[in-house]
Parts: sequence; C-alpha cells; structure tokens
Amino acid sequence: MFIAPDRVRSKYRFVNICAQRTRQILDGATQRVDLNVKKPAYVAMQEVLADKVEWTVKEAVVPEVPESGEILQVEVGP
Repeated sequence: MFIAPDRVRSKYRFVNICAQRTRQILDGATQRVDLNVKKPAYVAMQEVLADKVEWTVKEAVVPEVPESGEILQVEVGP
C-alpha cells in the first residue's frame, strides 16, 4: 500500500506533482537530487519524496447554483 508524504496528503496529488515535475525534467530542468538513475519519472518521484519540489494547491471555483424554485431556460438542439 502506498502512503503519500504528509505534506502531499493524497496519492493522486502525488502522482500529479510527479507527472508535472517529470515534464519539467524532460524539458531540460536540472535534477534536484543526486541519483545514478536517469529515468525522469523516478527522479521526479524521489525529488517530491525528498521535499525538493515546491508546489501549491489552487482553490476550486464553485459554480453558482440557481436557488430552489428558480426557472432555468435550456435550449435543446434539433
């Protein structure tokens, strides 16, 4: 079973952060950990686990929901 680091809190967020960092490494970013392995995905994972990658969580935008009883107009195509 995988346990995400405390700072990350979610295995899905961990995978997302690693994927984005992998893309940066593939685009030429310098590695932040010393490893003999050259696989970008593994390097990215080790960087996140070593807390060498800065990231932020964006606040979700909640769409407005019409109040109860309000009539919605919906157009239906042919």
